[in-house]
Amino acid sequence: ILLLFIVICFLFHLSNGTVLPLVMQTLAIGNGKSGMLLSGMCITIAQLVMVASAKTCGTYSAKYGRKGLFLIGLGIVPIRCAILAGLLSMKGENEASFFLQALILSTQILDGVGAGTFGTMYILVTSDISGGTGRFGLTLGMTTAAMSIGGTVSGYLGQYLAEEYGYLSAYWILMIMSLVPTAVYLIFMPETL
Repeated sequence: ILLLFIVICFLFHLSNGTVLPLVMQTLAIGNGKSGMLLSGMCITIAQLVMVASAKTCGTYSAKYGRKGLFLIGLGIVPIRCAILAGLLSMKGENEASFFLQALILSTQILDGVGAGTFGTMYILVTSDISGGTGRFGLTLGMTTAAMSIGGTVSGYLGQYLAEEYGYLSAYWILMIMSLVPTAVYLIFMPETL
């Protein structure tokens, strides 16, 4: 079960790690100085929502279990990528209107929910998996390493996809990729609480 969870952590970060930089680039391209402001707001919005999401998960994970909450964190990424692809399709080759920029920026709310949920729940699931073994530190190190490697590779992968196929295709590909860890967790991981 530990190896499966490590693979899920890797795949989640492989598909999710590059979405924020791509959103920032999508907002910055052709928008001059306002693009810089929008890029900064991407991070701020996600961080504020992440704090609230993490608090909610910490409060309710003991009551409702780990699996459902963790699936929310995993499932946010494909939803977010699909919304971004849809918004980018609306934009087309034209410069984005203020309303469309605001919609693209609002997807960072989903990023905050996903990051806060995943960040809280992966530690709790890791603790559940290693419970009573005396190997929590080792297990946490392995899952964190998988996340770090996935996130690093994700940056290169996302930029490659955007350069070779365009931002719209990159979002669709990342959406499909992010369905894999969600499905694997849903089907193969038991409730660990």
